[in-house]
Amino acid sequence: MVLRFALVAVVVLGLVGPALAQTVTLKLATIVGNDNPFTTSAYKFKEIAEAKSGGKIKVEVYPAGQLAKNEIVVLEGMQLGTVDIAAVSLPSAGGKFDPKLLAPDVPFLYQNREHVWRVMDSAVGKDMLKYFDPLGAKGFCYGGGFGFRGVLSNKRPVMVPDDLKGQTIRVPPIPTLVEVFKQFGANPVPMIWGEVYMAVRQGTVDGLELPVTTVVSDKFHEITKYYSKTQHSYPAAAWLMAKARYEGLPPDLKKVIDETMTASCAQHRQDELKAEVEGLAAMKAKGVQVNDVRDLRLFQERAQPVWKFLEQKAGKELVDRVIAEAKATAK
Repeated sequence: MVLRFALVAVVVLGLVGPALAQTVTLKLATIVGNDNPFTTSAYKFKEIAEAKSGGKIKVEVYPAGQLAKNEIVVLEGMQLGTVDIAAVSLPSAGGKFDPKLLAPDVPFLYQNREHVWRVMDSAVGKDMLKYFDPLGAKGFCYGGGFGFRGVLSNKRPVMVPDDLKGQTIRVPPIPTLVEVFKQFGANPVPMIWGEVYMAVRQGTVDGLELPVTTVVSDKFHEITKYYSKTQHSYPAAAWLMAKARYEGLPPDLKKVIDETMTASCAQHRQDELKAEVEGLAAMKAKGVQVNDVRDLRLFQERAQPVWKFLEQKAGKELVDRVIAEAKATAK
């Protein structure tokens, strides 16, 4: 009788065990196409997390705005429970939710992308991640972002700020970028991402400002004529997970997420470098005239008032910390 009870107990426990070890399914959203570094590194996240967890974690990647049309909706999705993981640029979050997240987006502050990464990997960059907590998101690290931004136009190349006079240029709904293009003399039109392609195609705007990686991944090189490398901004991108979702994981899976985030941030940086080189070649192959701006100082001088504007938005103390770190890490 005792033996029979023991056998029954073993069978019951064997049935209960798999139920307790159910797979955790996480939804990872990007707003850009499959060839964009945000999305290529998202698939790397999926690969690493699923392997490290031994199948306990399943990651579903939703690229090209399938789950959220823009970065604001991504963050709102984390609060609502419809998005679990994403990389989000700080200025987008700062423009809508907390202006302190605008602080690193000082125009023309950085020498190159490695300089941006050194600043964001420093203490001030790590402190910035904490500002995502009240938004229902946990920040882990910084990936490669979209890259340095330039100006796409169907009207003319942009070699000096005055070339932007009279041009209607789409900008994201980010206060600093709106102000930058006002200072350049353009007519900036804030527009959410999902509306941009048709606005350019239909001629509602003369052009837009974008990094090379997104120009190509989202096919803007097929509907525009000129790309000018003004390099006015390199928005840092933080890899995030919905805070409630992360806190609900057992310790072993939290460890998997922590390690996968670190690996994905590094992969994102590599992918962004590679995608820009390939993107410039793809743009030229499509007949887009790519222009190296000979004298960026003219743009830098026009953008100088934006530094003060940014201090008013994000707070002088925080902006000063970013600038001090940039000076300390310049090479």
